[in-house]
Amino acid sequence: MNIVTQLSIFDYTQIEELGDLERLKLVINNVPDRKIIYKLRKLRGKGRNDWPVEAMWNAFLSSFVFQHPTIEALLRELSRNSQLRKICGIKPKYIRQKNGTIKVEAAPPASAFSKFLKNLMRCQKELDEMFKELVDFMYDNLDQFGEILALDGKAISSFATHASKEEKPDGRRDLDANWCTKKYTESTNTKGEKVVKKVTWFGYRLHLIVDAAYELPVAFSVTKASDSEKTEGKKLTGNLDKKKQETCKYLLADKGYDGVPFIEQLEKFKISPIIDIRNCWQGEETRQFKDTDIVYSYDGKVYYVDDSGEKIELRYLGYDKGSKSSRYGFHPKYKDKRVFRIPLNTDKRVFVPVARCSKKWVRLYAMRTSVERVNGRIDRDYGFENHTIRGLRKMTMYISMAFITMLSMAKGKIKENRKEHLAALIA
Repeated sequence: MNIVTQLSIFDYTQIEELGDLERLKLVINNVPDRKIIYKLRKLRGKGRNDWPVEAMWNAFLSSFVFQHPTIEALLRELSRNSQLRKICGIKPKYIRQKNGTIKVEAAPPASAFSKFLKNLMRCQKELDEMFKELVDFMYDNLDQFGEILALDGKAISSFATHASKEEKPDGRRDLDANWCTKKYTESTNTKGEKVVKKVTWFGYRLHLIVDAAYELPVAFSVTKASDSEKTEGKKLTGNLDKKKQETCKYLLADKGYDGVPFIEQLEKFKISPIIDIRNCWQGEETRQFKDTDIVYSYDGKVYYVDDSGEKIELRYLGYDKGSKSSRYGFHPKYKDKRVFRIPLNTDKRVFVPVARCSKKWVRLYAMRTSVERVNGRIDRDYGFENHTIRGLRKMTMYISMAFITMLSMAKGKIKENRKEHLAALIA
């Protein structure tokens, strides 16, 4: 929103000449920040107004746009970059010294920014409302936005390296974070053995839902590292408003979210789960479907067992909504036109509306990498791979700001009819 008068001195030609500063102007002009500016003014009270709230807010936004790793780096950039100060609305402060000389402070001191950040952490409700407003803009202005969603969890280490024995907060310790170890089955080695990789970190976990086509965030939460991905994913999906639940046709997730309760929740919302499956059968290769010649594997392949005991893999013929069952039949080369229906409630993990053995399931599941790319941008573009953040409230605030910056830039691009690379910070 245009709240700083200095912004009007630049037309688009001048902005283009500024290069990277155009990106900041795009964010400032499109971030819905009226409520939070009002709240920050109220929290500041009637104290000194050497550094206006609007200018401090714009400067903090610029730290995400220009990838400043610390507040100190931002303040150094503000001190030497007059164009950045003008766009943020920061005016130099002139202080007369006792000896009659004039001292000029071009940028706010670290202490002023520290107070600003403490107040900003008290505005999480307003940040959440800003995020929701920007997401709603995407639903209203992007074709098919929200129809295919992808869910994943992401490890974010705390700046603290271990748990503190002290119970009293002092701004340096991290009393909220905890330890977590996650196991990944990467592949098999030359001997055919599964290779399991362990990742251990002290900190937090980001739970994130993104639109799989546009790679923009739709919902998120930040928890301690040890909090369950499955539990938080179910909660996050359940907390989507009715419009978003009704818009969503498919939800994509890895096998960490595999489970009947989550699948049943999605079924309630009429969302088709495209969720990888864990092998929980402990040595069983196939199971028989009722008292028939049909057997199936844990990953959804269906076979017909002939009189000689040979298994013939059946083709998926589509989903029957009326009977809530999957249809299977023989390949044409067998010249057998029989059709077999297997109800989804036979095993809700194995049999889902889009069959696991279908080309459609494979195509949709491949789109799950969209959420991994967004997680990569959080690390690479927004600096969470190497940060100085301690505490759950502060981590949540910084994650919120990163997504608000991402969505505000995307909103600006959409309004200018530039819909390519909406999620990219630099594009």
